[in-house]
Amino acid sequence: MSGGSIASEKSALRTRMRETIGPIARSARALAARRAADIALRSPPFARAQLVLAYRAMPDEIDIDLLVRALCARGARIAFPLVLPDASDGAKSSSKGGASDNERTAPDPLRSLRLLAIDAREPLAADAPSADLWRTDRYGIRVPNLESPCVHRVHPREIDAVIVPGRAFDARGARLGRGKGFYDALLARLRPDARAATIGLAFEAQVVDRVPEDERDARVAWIATERRLRRAVDPERPRHVRATTDEISETDGDGAQSVPDTPGDA
Repeated sequence: MSGGSIASEKSALRTRMRETIGPIARSARALAARRAADIALRSPPFARAQLVLAYRAMPDEIDIDLLVRALCARGARIAFPLVLPDASDGAKSSSKGGASDNERTAPDPLRSLRLLAIDAREPLAADAPSADLWRTDRYGIRVPNLESPCVHRVHPREIDAVIVPGRAFDARGARLGRGKGFYDALLARLRPDARAATIGLAFEAQVVDRVPEDERDARVAWIATERRLRRAVDPERPRHVRATTDEISETDGDGAQSVPDTPGDA
């Protein structure tokens, strides 16, 4: 399949996901986030993880703050990504859309990405003592404040597990991002055991039959939704080899029933 065809498929799937996720009611989103967090918390990626890379969810993503707080309560150290401003300048579109998959932001996106651990008991707390931990970037996204004494840079090889955002996932572990390539580059630099502890958190409606891929795309090892935990069929299989979805191993979590009134269930 040509690069242009793959890029077109990705663009179409991003549009489909926006149309699917957009109408979900706030109450249904909150319920899905609670259930997905409970299921993910009991998954293998977090069994022994001491340093977990998370993120601050955007409005069109499932909220992961409950999961982050639960991991903190367990004693895990949490890091968050920060994209340096000059990296965003190179992208064709802002975080509200997706950059062209044929024009990623840099030859090596990790040059513009910082992983920042927040060494505080409650890194997401909104009270005054924690106020200096975060700042708002030009896209309205909360990011770690590099000037805070509690914020420290860490490197990909130090990470034990990664919560990975995505527009869509499939049973193979294939992931559709926003087209900038940061997570694809990052996941390729993790230790092998940390690669096995990568988990996508998403609404069940974001799990599709097939996510289009090219040779730069990295897969996740696990996918957690409000309904179940999936172990990816072939997270490390070469991209040109097609997998069958009947190989999937699924584990239903307690209380992981479908969320009522959630449109677009896959």
